[in-house]
Amino acid sequence: MVDEPEGTRSDGHHAMHLETGVALVNALTGSHVHGRPKPELGGHDLISAAAEALGPVDGQVDLLVAERLRTVASRLREIIESLSRREHDQAAGLLNRMLADSRARPYLHRHGEQSWHLHFHSPDADFVQQWASGLAVSVAAALGDHIPHRVGLCAAPRCDQVYIDASQAQIKRFCGLACQNRVKAAAYRARRSGS
Repeated sequence: MVDEPEGTRSDGHHAMHLETGVALVNALTGSHVHGRPKPELGGHDLISAAAEALGPVDGQVDLLVAERLRTVASRLREIIESLSRREHDQAAGLLNRMLADSRARPYLHRHGEQSWHLHFHSPDADFVQQWASGLAVSVAAALGDHIPHRVGLCAAPRCDQVYIDASQAQIKRFCGLACQNRVKAAAYRARRSGS
């Protein structure tokens, strides 16, 4: 086995959780995506969206869990919106409350013969608390510059999707090419009509 540079494994874990957090926020919250209204999710659609955002969860998401996950996603959205407005103190306060509410605390754990690994939830945490604490710790790691990722809110009109910017320059402004192209096309049309 090749030795990993110090912090690499932890950084990858946090990056993976950040991606999951962004997927959860985009799936369960917000009112617009790529210039179009986003339907309000409920019932089976909410369960499916939550389960898909988390990845393989083996049927652990029912309606109550999905509703609780939407609350977690709403809290993450509030933190990301504060960060996108460069209100770092407010974001840190919201994040500290989320860390406390999820009872996040690191401890070493292993399953069977696997190697020891770090968990960020209490041993008696339920499914949603496990996710909430892991996601909160990963966003805190990003905010505290532990990992070189930045989360942001799409700058396009009528889109409130969030994104991760892992680029060196960290100048990403849009959730994807659809919104970037939409804004460029609108700017081009505005220039042409003004000439």
